[in-house]
Amino acid sequence: MNLMASTFQFLKHRIKAKRWDSFHSPYLFRLFSTCCDENNDSMSYPEIEKKRDEFKASKETIERTDHGAGSSFSNPGIQQRIGTIARHALSSPFQCGFLARMAQYIEAKTILEFGSSLGISSAYLAYCSPATKVITIEGDPELARRAKKMFAELGLVNIRMFQSTFEDFISTESQTLFPFDMVFLDGNHQSKALLTYYHSLKHLYTPNTIIIVDDISWSRDMKEGWTTMIGLPEVTQSVDCYHFGLLFFNPGFLQKENHIINLPWRSVFR
Repeated sequence: MNLMASTFQFLKHRIKAKRWDSFHSPYLFRLFSTCCDENNDSMSYPEIEKKRDEFKASKETIERTDHGAGSSFSNPGIQQRIGTIARHALSSPFQCGFLARMAQYIEAKTILEFGSSLGISSAYLAYCSPATKVITIEGDPELARRAKKMFAELGLVNIRMFQSTFEDFISTESQTLFPFDMVFLDGNHQSKALLTYYHSLKHLYTPNTIIIVDDISWSRDMKEGWTTMIGLPEVTQSVDCYHFGLLFFNPGFLQKENHIINLPWRSVFR
């Protein structure tokens, strides 16, 4: 999506959306009130953000191996600086904190992440509770190696990384896994692939599982994929936060609804 189209879609979303604290559902109101609260001192991650800064400052160049649509800053098979990847391809500090606070709020014991990149979001999810087990998948061996090194330096022993394509992971590992409390789908920005991953992992969802889909506004194709997902019969509630979306399966919601939400302005500056 070009800059003009992206800006138009963003402004359209901001005008149409409601505030992040406007939910009628008590559950969603409490969840988002917790996830958007950056003043919670117990959920501060300076050690991880120091690693992000180190990645951003790095002038080291690697050859990329991108198995999906990547991002607008990622070109498979070419040389790319670690600093460029860190500045443009990682989840923002706000989004990482949002996900970590969500994991803590729902007392997530098991989390699956498709798309580790340099491991910043994985670290946030694992850091929120030593009891949380994070499984993260990264297809690029150079990124996976650097993420693993960071996990070791931070002492995060509750992360299990698979250096694998998403397709290979699903075919070889998904039948041996346990249900997940949270699933973060990132890394391939093609709706067909996204829907394939979603359905292939369906046996690992429970009524309390929360699915987070990243970059739902990245392209028209991704937006169409998101629209398909929120219309699935098992989805009882969904929340469009522009940069990412959430899917819920809990049958306790009174009626199915797709909420379009404006997160705090600081979330815009990714």
